[in-house]
Amino acid sequence: MPRQIKDQRLVIVDDDTFISESLSDFFGSRNTVKTFASAEAAIAAENELHDINVFIFDYKLPGTDGVKLFQHFRTRFPAAKYIMITGEMSYDMAESTRALGLDALILKPFDYTILEDNISSLISTAA
Repeated sequence: MPRQIKDQRLVIVDDDTFISESLSDFFGSRNTVKTFASAEAAIAAENELHDINVFIFDYKLPGTDGVKLFQHFRTRFPAAKYIMITGEMSYDMAESTRALGLDALILKPFDYTILEDNISSLISTAA
């Protein structure tokens, strides 16, 4: 049975509004969720982000991509967990993001309960 997360602060950055809104709906009843449609919007709101537990970034974003966004936020929120979601995956992508310190790379489409279980595992190992 997948583990549910609650009382967490999540940031979701995806230019696909269906994904960001549905993730917000899925997690929002038990957690605090902020969504952004671009890396630039997330960076502009950085001063409003406090004690974030999990960042979920799309790999392909308009402008600044998910990897650069991860690198930006990793220095500012080192205790957070970072998950990259992508519609295209290769061995090289998986290896390069792992080498950068990304906590998880998940291929779209994905089951939200599996994503939640992954987040739960990441958070429990951090505690």
